[in-house]
Amino acid sequence: MPEYTFEEIKAMLLECIRQYGCETELCLTFAGRINMYIIIIYYSHCSFKRCRTAEEQSGEYNYPTLDELYRARQIDSIVLERDWNSIRSFDCMDFDLLELW
Repeated sequence: MPEYTFEEIKAMLLECIRQYGCETELCLTFAGRINMYIIIIYYSHCSFKRCRTAEEQSGEYNYPTLDELYRARQIDSIVLERDWNSIRSFDCMDFDLLELW
């Protein structure tokens, strides 16, 4: 079971962009997957991507809202709505600096 719900993470990401003006990167790791993934919140949209070597990383998959990102099929067939309980870790420097965790 992940430490945070999607609604809690969504609230923290939105607070970063609305209150502090931070375009924030949230790193996720999943049980049974070797890759790390990132959700990025921007002023006008959000994105999801896989991190690896230059050859193996994905581009950003862009969405107008975090809710749409949450429901959409991502790289490596991840659907956050379905796979949220497989998240084993979250990491976000902005959440640390702003003491949001």
